[in-house]
Amino acid sequence: MKLIYNNSGFEEIQLNDKSVEIFVKENIEKELLIHYTGSDEIHKMSIDVAQSASINILLKNEGNSKNKLVQKIDIHKDGKAVIAFWEIEEGNTDIQTDVHLLENGANITLKSATVASNEKKFKLNCIHYVPYTYSKMENYAIVKDNAKFIMEAIGKIEKGAYASESYQATRVLTLTDQHQSRVTPVLLIDENDVKASHATTLGQPDENQLYYLQSRGLTRKQALGLLTLGYLTPISELFKDGRYSIELKEEIEKRVGLHD
Repeated sequence: MKLIYNNSGFEEIQLNDKSVEIFVKENIEKELLIHYTGSDEIHKMSIDVAQSASINILLKNEGNSKNKLVQKIDIHKDGKAVIAFWEIEEGNTDIQTDVHLLENGANITLKSATVASNEKKFKLNCIHYVPYTYSKMENYAIVKDNAKFIMEAIGKIEKGAYASESYQATRVLTLTDQHQSRVTPVLLIDENDVKASHATTLGQPDENQLYYLQSRGLTRKQALGLLTLGYLTPISELFKDGRYSIELKEEIEKRVGLHD
């Protein structure tokens, strides 16, 4: 499936094809909500963002089966992309994303909100080829009992890509001791005049906070849901139209146990 966008605005898509190509033409501002599922399938996706174009994409995995997503993202001069992964269903997921910042002003933000009930794996790779490029990765995860969460985030600034910036932040909340969680932040810097950083937190909920919330009348399930909410809700604020933000936030609240 090939999608070529010459007009700005919001669009909602059900992805049924195993392969999709997305082209955003010059000066176009596009928002996409892409629903997809998979059963032992590999979805291949390429995204090309032309000069001065921008795209926000929420990839909403709604399946409970094993799924693999392989992405290639090319961003050209002054192009901007925000790609967000909605991974709160129970199915196993393997996401591999390669971002190429090809021309000055290319800008990418990768976001993920994950609830790991079984196995969730990410390998995100942002490569800065030229000066004045920007990448940011923001990953949030809740890891349940006996689940597995693996995040490998790589920011690479090539020689000659001066004045570029590469940032990473990953927060993982583990609900029990029985889990396999591994976060590997990688910065490969071949240029001096750059800005780069990474930050990772991984741990269980604060029992004092849970006790305080329960003393205010919440059940333990509700208190835990309130604490975990902050890990997932940032992904709901992707689109300009507030209706979608409200719908997505309500869905997350139900998932973490705030609503019956």
